[in-house]
Amino acid sequence: MSAVKPETKCALIQRSCGYSWRQSLSVNDIGRAIQIIKMQNPECSVMVDNCYGELVESIEPPMVGADLMAGSLIKNPGGTIAPCGGYVAGKKKLVEAAAARLSAPGLGVDCGSTPGDIMRAFFQGLFLSPQMVGEAIKGSFLIAEVLASKGYKVQPLPRVPRSDTVQAVQLGSRERLLAFCEAVQRSSPVGSYTKPIAGTSPGYASEVIFADGTFIDGSTSELSCDGPLREPFTVFCQGGTHWTQWGLVLGEVLKSI
Repeated sequence: MSAVKPETKCALIQRSCGYSWRQSLSVNDIGRAIQIIKMQNPECSVMVDNCYGELVESIEPPMVGADLMAGSLIKNPGGTIAPCGGYVAGKKKLVEAAAARLSAPGLGVDCGSTPGDIMRAFFQGLFLSPQMVGEAIKGSFLIAEVLASKGYKVQPLPRVPRSDTVQAVQLGSRERLLAFCEAVQRSSPVGSYTKPIAGTSPGYASEVIFADGTFIDGSTSELSCDGPLREPFTVFCQGGTHWTQWGLVLGEVLKSI
């Protein structure tokens, strides 16, 4: 309750759980946090990392007081179509400041090297994103239901409302985590012949393993999973262009773990 000081300029809230074993924050949770922050310092701006949370609920963080939010277009809002990019949204002054920082003061979003075919993909992806997010959520329900029935701890629990598209499963051993990710890669539409290898990656404290046989590199919303090679060996699953895709993947996973 005392983290925000009079000199604090910005507070960052991460909506998704990341690699933590916790529930992701709902928009109402974020709203309550913003109220506490503003009570301590009304001049403190609040920015929300909204990755994996877009379109999961009927409201977004700026509607509960967030000054700025940001996310990736190769996650929820890109609808598995956008090939790259990110977004910022919120108060006009802060969005313009972010644009100026990206390019140059006075230029903002009025310049850049974004060709017309990329813009088409951005808008088509945004149009498709509600459907794709819905399928990813249904896939997360399926993962939770199936793995919980096999005795694994899952977060969120089966049939609990979602705040993002991430489904975490505690697998309990390095071998099962590796086998899970290898099974996902084998079941992917791209690069199914490759074997994911755990290793160090910039920005990660532990060895990590990724499985993402996607048409667009890094497009976790297509269907992917990853996890740090440390106790309790949790795998984090995302995406799925159709919930039945996870049905097929889980069949291979259950044979492997």
